[in-house]
Amino acid sequence: MRSDRYKKGYSGDGKKRGRFAAFTRKWAVLYALITVAVVAFVLYADILDIKTLLIGLAVIAVLFLITFPAMFFRSFKNTRRILCFVLSVIVTAGYGLGSFYLGATLGFFSSITSVGATVEDYYVLVRDDDEYNHLKDIEGQTVVTYENGDGFAQAEDKLAEEVSVSFVKSESLSDATDGLMSGENDVIFINAANYTTTVDDNQVFEDSTKVLEKIRVRLETEDLSKRVNVTKKPFNVYISGLDVSGDIGVQSRSDVNMIATVNPETKTILLTSIPRDYYVEFPNQGGAWDKLTHSGIYGIDDTIAAAEKLTGLEMNYYAKVNYTTVETLVDAIGGITVHSDYTFVTHGMNVYYQFYEGENQLNGSQALAFARERKSFPDGDLQRNRNQQEVLKAILDKVLSSSTLLTKYTSILDSIKDNVELNMSANDIKALVKMQLKDMSGWDIKTQSIIGPSGYEPSYAAGGLYASVVLQDQDSIDEAVNNIKRTMGIEVPEDDEASGDAGSSGDASGLAAA
Repeated sequence: MRSDRYKKGYSGDGKKRGRFAAFTRKWAVLYALITVAVVAFVLYADILDIKTLLIGLAVIAVLFLITFPAMFFRSFKNTRRILCFVLSVIVTAGYGLGSFYLGATLGFFSSITSVGATVEDYYVLVRDDDEYNHLKDIEGQTVVTYENGDGFAQAEDKLAEEVSVSFVKSESLSDATDGLMSGENDVIFINAANYTTTVDDNQVFEDSTKVLEKIRVRLETEDLSKRVNVTKKPFNVYISGLDVSGDIGVQSRSDVNMIATVNPETKTILLTSIPRDYYVEFPNQGGAWDKLTHSGIYGIDDTIAAAEKLTGLEMNYYAKVNYTTVETLVDAIGGITVHSDYTFVTHGMNVYYQFYEGENQLNGSQALAFARERKSFPDGDLQRNRNQQEVLKAILDKVLSSSTLLTKYTSILDSIKDNVELNMSANDIKALVKMQLKDMSGWDIKTQSIIGPSGYEPSYAAGGLYASVVLQDQDSIDEAVNNIKRTMGIEVPEDDEASGDAGSSGDASGLAAA
């Protein structure tokens, strides 16, 4: 009787081991397929440098050789089979996590480098106390316009399809808006950027008018890139920060204007800020002159053309960001720490914040307000440029920290993938990532700002009316351009050296280490 019980117990254990062996054999086949799929995905992604790739493939091969035989072949002891099964599950989980991050990275590259059509919004505006409440109410009326953008003809046609009206063009933006306020004009039709410009100059205008209808048009975008081998040759990226939230494709004023000069061989980045109100020539508008910020009304191609005319330098690529980019990114990384040169309160925004001289902990909304403020400072735009650089450096410091990248990686990508447009190819970005992974060395980030005196000059976007601007200072421009050339490894002639060695103009236009 006792012997029979032992035989039954042994037989039961044998059956369990047999079932487990059959299970691990099937799992081993699935594990092999998963391993092949992961290797294929890594090779397809092409984001790792050759050294890192070979090390990674070697680790995968070793783990596979350790685990697969023990799970597939019956000759191995059950103890080893169990250990290898557990290890394979852990490895598979690691493959899943790694593939998730890699997939998110590729999706991010694809999202930010997909340069599609830009959009431009136009507003049908009436007085707030008028009887017009629906678009049909303006049937048969005369609509006063002030537009010279590429999208206006398309917007005009769209409006005419919805309601029968006649159009009369005003000589200036202020004639159109002042006429609406005074009752001379019943209806005006202007783009969103000009509406924002008017509201900034006259708060009463926003309170006493209403938007009856918004017309959105789409404009095709040409390829503006001047491509180089980004891992071997220096290049310039023009950073344009639009004064709107939401869709990155919406055309609007370019309130942040920076040239990021990248030298991949010396691992140096130079950020050059240009005041938003810098008085520049618009080559794409027949050589008209206006504030640099107004170039954004006509599209990124006009902003790039104006910057190239100003500096005589080629902008290889551009990056477009907006208010949403800053807010969501800063919140995604858990806030930033910035240094303020002044104690001040923000002006002209929907929310008001107090900042203090010294260190400030900021969330996304606060960071945006800190970067936008200019009226609180003696030198206005110039201090705003410094604050924008401070915010950008704080973001870079936080994002590049290992703990932030590890814990918030996907949050960072999700926060900006729909709010950044970069006309650099995904393959170029991959090449830069592979280069960085190869040596993992740090970058030397420096900043400088172009300066100039205040002035009052005709504004092309406002129909020739005079507006406050920052006039060009040729010495400051020459110095900044020479510093960019030096960063790019271009020899500056001795005759140009006197116009400004690094730091010769102090904080205003000299170089400052990040």
